[in-house]
Amino acid sequence: MSLERANPSDLGSEVPHYCEPERTYQVDRDDRLPLEVFSQALDHLVITCVDLVFTYQQQVLLAKRCTYPQKSWWVIGGRMIAGESPLQAAQRKAEQEAGLAIAADRFQYRGIYSTCFAHRQQSPRDRGLHSLNIHYQVVLSASEQAQIVLERKEYDEWRWCTHAEVLTLIDADTVMNQALLKLVTTAHQHSPEP
Repeated sequence: MSLERANPSDLGSEVPHYCEPERTYQVDRDDRLPLEVFSQALDHLVITCVDLVFTYQQQVLLAKRCTYPQKSWWVIGGRMIAGESPLQAAQRKAEQEAGLAIAADRFQYRGIYSTCFAHRQQSPRDRGLHSLNIHYQVVLSASEQAQIVLERKEYDEWRWCTHAEVLTLIDADTVMNQALLKLVTTAHQHSPEP
């Protein structure tokens, strides 16, 4: 299939999303597998997530997660639902977790990375979770930055940080914090000057 046949709304994301028009089934975003089935799936499958790095005037939004797999500082995001494009997932996560309705053309694709966490929220927790993460950056306006309220069942706290401030919050020697630093550094390199 040529790129011209990809969903046009996703061509700017640099993550081409090809969807056959005959595919009509879409999982409802509120539907969940039974916990036991989902736990078994996590033992065998790599899930796909979108991670959103919100930036505002040379700062990034960090959020302290209160759930595994990353029960510490991270960025906003979560898993894709079967049938969604990466941009649809990014828009859904921005709205669900931060209360922001953001146009698709504002999500700037920054890369894909893989994470193998030691723990997960689902039992048995010590079996961990493996995910591929599509990384987007969104430069927010002052009004958007001011209206963010994160989902309390996911995040204990959040704060806007410069690159230097991020280093004071985390232990840069741990593997997942090295991943977080890579996300923050990439965002800083692509952020407009104030």
